[in-house]
Amino acid sequence: MTYGVQFAAGFPFCPVPAIGQYICSPPIAIGGGYRGWMALFSFEGDGIIFTTEGYQAGGSNTSQWISNTQTHDGYPGWTNEKLMPIAGLPSFSDITLVHSGTNDMWQILKIQNPTDAQIDQVASSAGASLFQLLNQLLANNPKAYVFVAKIIQVSAPQAPYNSFDYNTVNKVIFKYNNYISNNWINVPPANRARMALVDMSQVLQQGPDYSGDGVHPSGLGYMKIACTWIQAIKGQQPNPQAPCSGITDLSAVQKMTPSKSEAKQMTLPKEQFQKLFQGKPRSN
Repeated sequence: MTYGVQFAAGFPFCPVPAIGQYICSPPIAIGGGYRGWMALFSFEGDGIIFTTEGYQAGGSNTSQWISNTQTHDGYPGWTNEKLMPIAGLPSFSDITLVHSGTNDMWQILKIQNPTDAQIDQVASSAGASLFQLLNQLLANNPKAYVFVAKIIQVSAPQAPYNSFDYNTVNKVIFKYNNYISNNWINVPPANRARMALVDMSQVLQQGPDYSGDGVHPSGLGYMKIACTWIQAIKGQQPNPQAPCSGITDLSAVQKMTPSKSEAKQMTLPKEQFQKLFQGKPRSN
């Protein structure tokens, strides 16, 4: 099942004001985040065979459009709370992947010299909203099995991006991930039986696995995330030290790693990136 194919002829003129997104931006030649890697691995027989559904298709590469893996519900800059209405929309998926909460972490940057108590408060608030989001997903999608990530950290940004206190943000992420682990047992058994917790927190290495903004993964970083999802879906224990062991080799990296010019085209403009820190969703 896939939404979005019907809109393909109209891209990039498919704005949806209610969600502040363009759902039909044109296919890109390479990239597609971890979904792009998962599609590539399925072609090579090293991953899983799948199609996707969702209410937008921005950021998907050409091969994803060909293979019906282009649609998704990844909304740049959105917090857990803001995603609640999306979680209530109809879905026919068998599997839902949730890596959510990064945009809740920016709240700590509005506090000068935050205390441990304030860090705990931001993390706990985000964690509580994540579990509300998961309850919404499970209630509205009775056939779906949900894989929930303990989220990745952030890294030191590189020029020309503005610096931010990534160490403090990582403290919040650490507390947020602990909140998820500690409260997992409190999920009603019927819901917990339909979910699995996937630890992404140690999958990426500071520096090479991140793009210049220090927040989004690099091509290599997205590959590691894709491998970790695949391992989890297959019921295998993720391996943070070698997340793609048994799934891929250097040839796949060469196929999907963008050139410098392609990476520049795929990189979020500095002005839009700064809006994410301010809690403003992208409008184009």
